[in-house]
Amino acid sequence: MSSKGTDVVIYIAKEESPNVLPAVPVWHTLRRNSDSLKKTVSLTESDEIVDSRFDQGSIATSGEATGTIEYELSALSQDILFEGAAGNVFVEDALTGVATLEIGGPELATFTIVKHDKKLSFIQVFSGARIGELTIQGDTEGKITGSATISATSYANPDVSPVTAPLAAPDTPFMSSINVNTFKINGVSTVGTACAESFTITINNNLTARPCLGNQSIIPNRYTEGKVNIGLSATVVLTEQSKAWIPYVESRETMTSEIGIEDTQGNAYGFHFPKLELDNDGMSDTNATDDHTLALEFKQVKVAPTITRSVA
Repeated sequence: MSSKGTDVVIYIAKEESPNVLPAVPVWHTLRRNSDSLKKTVSLTESDEIVDSRFDQGSIATSGEATGTIEYELSALSQDILFEGAAGNVFVEDALTGVATLEIGGPELATFTIVKHDKKLSFIQVFSGARIGELTIQGDTEGKITGSATISATSYANPDVSPVTAPLAAPDTPFMSSINVNTFKINGVSTVGTACAESFTITINNNLTARPCLGNQSIIPNRYTEGKVNIGLSATVVLTEQSKAWIPYVESRETMTSEIGIEDTQGNAYGFHFPKLELDNDGMSDTNATDDHTLALEFKQVKVAPTITRSVA
């Protein structure tokens, strides 16, 4: 008997402290396209010389419990991943109902992630899991997708799943390029003026494995987060409006950007970048057939960008 990806369910719960779940954890069923979550082991071979030419074997010296979760963006489905990457939580305004998530909080939350192959009864538990990097990307055609890179500090294969009473996955529709209703740079819409063709948002917490002697585990028992790098890349058509942005690479004046997305049910997300530096204008080469474009590469500096959410 073998299994397929459709036999595997992933659950995620926020921890009280690294590797420790609350007394009553809240388990979420995670929507995803694919994942690469697994434990990997690194081996070191012996260099000993004895009275034969045979290899003298190897030992397990290090390992990791990591992977990447790929998803299609849909309302409420990835919020726990957004919060994990941001180091903060959504805070709802009681008057407007709009929730705001500030990116770049002082400390990343940790999670327990359970990957359960129900057909084979194969259970993998990743504890102390942090989100090192999160991406969201969209194009002029197709789905808006993203990924979250996971690094855990503990791994187990229990016979019984720790998951109880999991919340069902939200059934909100996944979003596509048609759902992008706002794309502004410096407060001005790019529609009909600079024509944005694609975008990628990246939050990178620069996690570093810091294993300790005496831990007696091949899995690193701690990760530390470094400086958070928040980037926005966007491809736009070279026009009268967009050519005015090229000097920003040299001047280092800051810019702003806003991307709004709303699904067919009225659930909406906004991605707000209040202080961007343009690191590369990415001007395309010239040929006989293609439009000139700018592959803009921005970096958010000094202040927190935000994600806003309003639920229908």
